[in-house]
Amino acid sequence: MKEFKSQKIKSVLKSLLKKKDITYEDLAAQMECSVPTIKRMLGAEELSLNRLLQLCEIVEIDLADLEALTKEEKSQNEKFTPEQEKFLAKNTNFFAYLMNLFDGKTPKQIAESNQLTQKSTDKYLIALEKLELIKVTGSQKVKPNFKNVPHLGNGPLGRTYADAFVHSGAKFFSKIIQESLNSHPEGEKVKAKFSLNGSKVTKASYEAWVQQQESSNLAFEKLCKFEEKTKPTEELVTVVIMQAHAPVENDYSGLKQLENSLATIVNIA
Repeated sequence: MKEFKSQKIKSVLKSLLKKKDITYEDLAAQMECSVPTIKRMLGAEELSLNRLLQLCEIVEIDLADLEALTKEEKSQNEKFTPEQEKFLAKNTNFFAYLMNLFDGKTPKQIAESNQLTQKSTDKYLIALEKLELIKVTGSQKVKPNFKNVPHLGNGPLGRTYADAFVHSGAKFFSKIIQESLNSHPEGEKVKAKFSLNGSKVTKASYEAWVQQQESSNLAFEKLCKFEEKTKPTEELVTVVIMQAHAPVENDYSGLKQLENSLATIVNIA
């Protein structure tokens, strides 16, 4: 098990090195050793704590973030079977139920928050268990059959989820934006930030910016988890973040939609 985890850590480190365009030759120079030593270090040889800390410093990541990325990669290796994926893509309410179980909610809590009858709860559990998506432990606790949410990929489930996610997020922020433009009775506005723009930049600069965003997001997630565990509930607010960015060719047809976000200018008869 220890060796398996070590290989996962090395896999994440090699991925980060590739993203930052750091070659084995660059790494050897910075760590004052030979290229063959680097290959052994990131291969079958045991990675010492001192070497691990050196590598983390070079790829600009701390051990906590490395652990989080290791878990993320593991979840990407777990996959739904074609039968499971097809069922969940077609029956999104069952997928939503399963996601609630992944969040640690019990069937009772899910039933209470969604006003489900016992009959409906039984149907959800029977169908999910039949497809081997969940298991009932000896203490009668219901748990997903996966340690982490499987990577959804670009198949039918991934496309269904992405479409629902985007539309749901768009509706939410449309409502929030409208509220932010109107004063409340007491004069306070909803503090919401929103923008939509297209900017020209080199791919290298874009990729560097993406890395900065990912690092910032990881740091903010760690802060959120800490405060959720340590701060009184009355001091907390729910922060909803929806991010999207994509590099496209300058002649990409979809860019016209950005130019005509408000409306299309047409000929008037």
